[in-house]
Amino acid sequence: MQNPITRSFKGIPLLLSGIVIGYCLHDFRARSPMRDPVGTTTADRPQSGNQATAVPRVTDLNNLILEAKENRWRDDSQTQLERAIEQLSLAEIQPALEGLKDIADFRERSALFRHIVRRWAELEPRAAFDYLSALGEGELKSQGMTEVAKIVARADPEYLANAAVAMPANRARRELIQELTKIWAETDIHGALAWAERLPDDLSKHDALAILRFQWANQNPAEASAQLNGLPPGDSRNSFLTAIAERWGSRDPKAAMEWAHALPDADRMLAIPNLIGAWAQDDPLAAGVFVAQMPQDETQKQAAISVISNWANRNPGQTAAWVLQFPDGSLRDLGLREVVNGWTRMDSAAARAWARELPSGDVRDAALKDYVESIAYWAPDNAAGAVDWIVDPTKREEAASIALRSWAELDLNSARDWMAGLPLAPEVKSRLQSALPAN
Repeated sequence: MQNPITRSFKGIPLLLSGIVIGYCLHDFRARSPMRDPVGTTTADRPQSGNQATAVPRVTDLNNLILEAKENRWRDDSQTQLERAIEQLSLAEIQPALEGLKDIADFRERSALFRHIVRRWAELEPRAAFDYLSALGEGELKSQGMTEVAKIVARADPEYLANAAVAMPANRARRELIQELTKIWAETDIHGALAWAERLPDDLSKHDALAILRFQWANQNPAEASAQLNGLPPGDSRNSFLTAIAERWGSRDPKAAMEWAHALPDADRMLAIPNLIGAWAQDDPLAAGVFVAQMPQDETQKQAAISVISNWANRNPGQTAAWVLQFPDGSLRDLGLREVVNGWTRMDSAAARAWARELPSGDVRDAALKDYVESIAYWAPDNAAGAVDWIVDPTKREEAASIALRSWAELDLNSARDWMAGLPLAPEVKSRLQSALPAN
């Protein structure tokens, strides 16, 4: 019969069992101590008196395990055990992996496996990758491949690239190529792109090219824009175009605008609002001035909304003043709604005060209704209080309906009492009453 875990139990298997204890509630039993791994010498181990002990160099693993058992929900206990794995020597890697067979829970085994193979990759990248390549296909291999790829891609990207090409088309290969591409693009995007274009025409190739194009757009949007001509219409091309517009717009909006104006109509309508939005994050006033000078068309409308959504998060009062200069129409209505929504998220009291102090008329009623819509979910009583300030009957009924539904979800009786006291026509109250639950 197996013995309970005690302080006298030493070695790598104890580390693995300890992590399990730290991860979830189970009735864990001790395992028989393993012999020292073949090839491990006393020089690799700390000395106690005149004898070599069989514990790893890092720390007293017994204490870590006992601490994890007593503090199952404390992250620091698990972190210490993970750090112990990160300190494993090369000679301890294989025995540690063998010890995983004693762990029944797949989630726990998988977490340990990823930590151990990552440590192996840090010590011996090619050997760790070759070990994973030889494993049978499955989730464990795929997860381990992702971890090892992060290390090997930095240490030896050419080796990993050649190995990836030779792998069969499966999940492990796809995730390996994704990790390799992300890392390789940081140091040699042209080399990575040349490699990706030679891959077999499958999902992994499409993944790699998409990652590289977005990385390229981030590093050098002007240079990356030349790639657009070779892409067919579709979501991938639109996403790439958007990425270029956003990166270029934030760095050099004047040059980005010149590029966008030379695009075909459909591309231009997509690019300009996105680059204006990126511009507005850095200099919303300048972006707003530019948008005001644009021709009054759908492109200007989308660009204006991009400016408003970014500007309102920084200075809603200033943004609101700009929007109020718009001529009467859908753009002003959309702009006001965007301002009020953003303002309410940050400071609902200030948003309500601003809307209430507007001159009487359609703009004030629209702003108050927008406020009711924005605050009703969070504070339906505040929304209800603003309904009385709306003069337009249609907007008032719409706002009352919004506030009433939200309030009824939290406090049906209070919502009914409020509705009963509203100075509304009987037919309006009847319509509102019909929207309430029976009880």
